[in-house]
Amino acid sequence: MDPREILKNHVVVEGHRDVYEQLYRRSIGEPNPLRDAIAPRLIRDGINVCVYAISGDSYSHSQNTGRYLDTALENIDMFLEEAPKSEGMISLVKTRADLPDRVLAFLLHFEGGMPLQGSIHQLRNFYRLGLRSMQLTWNFRNELGDGVWETRTKGGLTRFGVDVIREMNRLGMVVDLAHLNREGFFQALEVAQAPLIVSHANACGMLDNPRNLADDQIKAIAEQGGLVGILALPARVTRQSATLDDLLNHLDYMVKLVGVEHIALGLDFVKYDGPRTLKDQHHPLHSPELIRDFEEVEDLANLIEGLIRRGYKEQEIARILGGNYLRVLKTILPERSVI
Repeated sequence: MDPREILKNHVVVEGHRDVYEQLYRRSIGEPNPLRDAIAPRLIRDGINVCVYAISGDSYSHSQNTGRYLDTALENIDMFLEEAPKSEGMISLVKTRADLPDRVLAFLLHFEGGMPLQGSIHQLRNFYRLGLRSMQLTWNFRNELGDGVWETRTKGGLTRFGVDVIREMNRLGMVVDLAHLNREGFFQALEVAQAPLIVSHANACGMLDNPRNLADDQIKAIAEQGGLVGILALPARVTRQSATLDDLLNHLDYMVKLVGVEHIALGLDFVKYDGPRTLKDQHHPLHSPELIRDFEEVEDLANLIEGLIRRGYKEQEIARILGGNYLRVLKTILPERSVI
């Protein structure tokens, strides 16, 4: 099997990419970074659907201002202004019919619910603007519940968090449990009426880390019909000098636990993000650590080669690359916009 032919012949879903590169390029004067730099690179490297964290709870998502609602609206406006200038290169996924076969489409995502500011009305307003996926939390506490770094009180979802899940299910939005603490995770499983995902996480069975998932969490997501996307951040893969093989060990572990049909690509690459604020635990002057042989989507052929080497068949690889994600999206997304 030729890795590049497999990449060319199957749909690829990148399950988590942040808006940080777009914001950085805008900050240094590029007027249309998504159209002129980011989207062409994703197309070149084989991405068909990009789950795009257009805003969220991190300080960097708010353009380093802490104005989460305002900047979420600004970030979405930047996207909606650039898309029509792209001559069809950039499209937006709002319904099942918008999922592409072989072109690039973006599915707008929030990495945490702080832009809602505790208002179910804002959730519906963002839905009207094209939002179709949301993590309930980032690392910390917000109006919906507690993130993975909030461990002292053992708090889970708030009443508002429960209401948000129910409304997202009604609207046809993806509920993402990445970064949610253990208590909230299992409470969400009790509330949800549609498959849940963890867009970017690895296995605690390979590396015990707050951002990774225990075996019972991975099994619970699979039993509910959802998926887990592998995470290409070195600190979530191994304790030092992470390689592609180390990441594949996490993938193998989860496949053996729940089957290949529940594993996808989350990735969360940081190579092109630009400087980040110290408030997000990133030193703005230091280059981010990257996984050896798997630094960005241009290295997807290396991932496929590694899967082939470990005995995965082409159809299994196709499921991991995007088939599983498409299946779940077609289950959750509405046939037409609800409001």
